Amino acid sequence: MKTALRMLLVALGAATLLGGCVSKEEYDNALAANRRMREQLDQSLASRQEMSSQTGALQAEIASRDATIAQLRQEATILENQRTLWETNFNALKEKYDAAISGKAPPEIGPITVLPAPIDMALAEFARANPDLVEYLREYGMVKIKSDLTFAKGATDVQPDAMKALAKLVEIANSEAAKGFHVYVAGHTDDIPIRKPDTRAKHPDNWYLSAHRAIAVKDVLEQAGLSPARIGVVGFGEYHPVAPNRPNNKGNEANRRVEIWIVPPNRLLTPATALSEDMEK
Repeated sequence: MKTALRMLLVALGAATLLGGCVSKEEYDNALAANRRMREQLDQSLASRQEMSSQTGALQAEIASRDATIAQLRQEATILENQRTLWETNFNALKEKYDAAISGKAPPEIGPITVLPAPIDMALAEFARANPDLVEYLREYGMVKIKSDLTFAKGATDVQPDAMKALAKLVEIANSEAAKGFHVYVAGHTDDIPIRKPDTRAKHPDNWYLSAHRAIAVKDVLEQAGLSPARIGVVGFGEYHPVAPNRPNNKGNEANRRVEIWIVPPNRLLTPATALSEDMEK
């Protein structure tokens, strides 16, 4: 339209230069043509704007539907994992029951896992590959990391070997079977008081040290590719020992640990839309 209008004006200008003044009728006809072209141009622009708005609305609707589909797929994966877990545990219990009613010795069955089989197997292999550093407690869905091999005494810097192991743990957490699960990091200490002034300046007591170590592990997990929307952090100080501390606050290395729990969505956490949005990316 703009091109046609320019051509008309050029033609009128040329006619004026070549033939002198145009007649009033020709001038009125040119003005009318100009108005019609402007009206057509305005209509075209309005139509284009309306189509652009409709396109934006359709794109938003498609994005919303894609998000819903992604969420439903995630929920379907979680449900399938849960079904597999129930089936595995049911079969184990059935073997015990069948052995009991038949009078045979029951088969040796280890702790019943709380995680789907693919995650359970991956974590068990992870623990076997890192026996000095890691213990896997399948009945809790929890990996226990020994603090004495993860941190220097009174420090929160994660040692290189522990960083490599945590990176492998992130690969498991980001696998198809586990990507819908949360990862909770819990720091624990023994009952040895923090005495060194430079250590106390950073960690006033065991509460701080346990929380700061959990945060340090969280940072390594996040740097290795685990979404922060899936992570929770907590410090328990010295108050959840797994073994008796020695008398007179002498501690016990078994109590110096970091626990990493693999937890199904919305268990012990309020629902978070940020988690679903992150997993759609």
